[in-house]
Amino acid sequence: MRQAYRGESFMTDYPASLIHKEMRLGELRKLADSAGFPALLINHDKESVEGVISEFAYWRSLAIYGEEAFVDLSINKNFKMVNELAEIQNSAFFSAEFFIVPDSSGGFFVYEKDQLKNVWLKEQLYSTERMNDLLKEEIYILQKKVVELEQVINTSYDEIFVTDGEGKVLLVSDACQRMTGVPKERFLGENIYNLAKAGLINNSVTIDVLKKKKMVSAKQSYPNGVQVVATGIPIFDHEGNIYRVITNSRDITELVQLKNELAEAKSILNERSAEDLERGKGPLFTHNDDMLALIDMAKKVAVTESTILIQGESGVGKGILAKIIHEESLRKDRSFVSVNCGAIPLSLIESELFGYESGAFTGAKTKGKAGLVELADGGTLFLDEVGELPLEIQVKLLHLVQEKTFRRVGSNQLRKVNIRIISATNKDLKSMMEKGLFREDLYYRLHVVPLNILPLRKRVEDIPFLLQLFLEEFNEKYDRNVIISDESLAALRSYSWPGNVRELENMVEQLVVTASTDIVFLDCLPDQVKSGNGKPLVVMKGIIPLNDAVESVEKQLLNTAIDKYKTSRKIAAALKVNQTTVIRKLKKYGLSTTGIHPFSDLK
Repeated sequence: MRQAYRGESFMTDYPASLIHKEMRLGELRKLADSAGFPALLINHDKESVEGVISEFAYWRSLAIYGEEAFVDLSINKNFKMVNELAEIQNSAFFSAEFFIVPDSSGGFFVYEKDQLKNVWLKEQLYSTERMNDLLKEEIYILQKKVVELEQVINTSYDEIFVTDGEGKVLLVSDACQRMTGVPKERFLGENIYNLAKAGLINNSVTIDVLKKKKMVSAKQSYPNGVQVVATGIPIFDHEGNIYRVITNSRDITELVQLKNELAEAKSILNERSAEDLERGKGPLFTHNDDMLALIDMAKKVAVTESTILIQGESGVGKGILAKIIHEESLRKDRSFVSVNCGAIPLSLIESELFGYESGAFTGAKTKGKAGLVELADGGTLFLDEVGELPLEIQVKLLHLVQEKTFRRVGSNQLRKVNIRIISATNKDLKSMMEKGLFREDLYYRLHVVPLNILPLRKRVEDIPFLLQLFLEEFNEKYDRNVIISDESLAALRSYSWPGNVRELENMVEQLVVTASTDIVFLDCLPDQVKSGNGKPLVVMKGIIPLNDAVESVEKQLLNTAIDKYKTSRKIAAALKVNQTTVIRKLKKYGLSTTGIHPFSDLK
């Protein structure tokens, strides 16, 4: 079926007239009267189209040759057969004068070149206009996206810095002026090498990326004293050449200041806590008043012979405190024997503690063996997890504590030792005593000087200091230079630390060993820290001291308020307390005050 061009009225709905060369011009007059042109001349023998007679050609031939002349005198053989008009797609086809399209019924439609050319040109013009409209629409969408992208880039707290593969600066976010104190226009169009030469950027990460052709993270500094951690990422073209370098810079000036303050505080604390903290006793590195009082008490009783009971949850550093007490005592040059009472099988605990004579039991050495109590003679015996001892051993331990005498397994001979006993437990011995699981007389003998080490969640102000202490230790050990981002520090402060300082120490070692860059971002932290960041720390599993519950709720409320309100004034208004109270409690619980400004909401 014939395809008509858009909006053209010249298209006839009737097929062309078919004539034969034997016909005379006079016989075609009725076609002229009925507007039946153009007509097709058909060869009867070949049954093919030989040419086209237009109305103009007909009248011209009629005037010259008369009505008796044959029609072939008017024929135009410059035609082209096409299956449909859509085949005429460019001007090259217009070399023919006529175009003939076969009809499904066996007839033909004939179109003159000038008519089709006009339609074709209009169609091309329409397509061009439509394409122009589409391009304008695409340009508008792209311009809108560019504006949105610029808004995102310029509202970022971090500085975003983009260069090409030669180091020419193509884009700088608005944060640049805040960090450098220099308008971003000073950087645009300049080469990064020239900027570094001019002293505007020290230790340029972009230059390192261009040289090393890989992602680089490092500290940068600007002339105004601002320090940043910058991460540069190369973008490669299809040939493997650097096409762009995108650098993200985070202001760590406050973090560096905190690190310096930590170093200063460490120095002061070392002086206060003497050699115990100078030896790097990490879990007891503290700014907490209760912990400082505990250390002072430990130093006072260290020079005595009193029995000491150290209490605290697993991982708080009970063994380290016991070691410090020994090293501050008059026995510091003698043995310090540590016994983990919970790790020795019940069947062996008596022989391990007190030793045995030859033949005391099957498998015993022929000469017998001295126990741990004898090995500690003249020094200190540290009984860790003393609450795990069975009652029958508790009786013998009581005798050792009271009389400093004992008997080996399989012997009646009473042996005397000169030892100082320090015990430790993470259990409630008083409750065990009331239940008959721990001897009352032994409890009071061990409990002469009780020392209670706080769990880490109750001295959160120490977390940044301990974190820095362990970072320095493991960075040196593994030859790394890892630092913690502000977001990660906030998450670590908010975590409840069920494993206490031991968990913190192990986690820092893990982060230093596994970190792919020198900056530990929030997504690098273990899942329990990230998922625990927003969980309530108050979990009621029974009766707890009221003060502990109040402090836990206060900390939880302040954490929530920090996320919702950005100034101490708004936090105070929401909690219906004065602003001074909010600031004091934030410091008390060691909560992050990054981004909190006391008067930033005042007009």
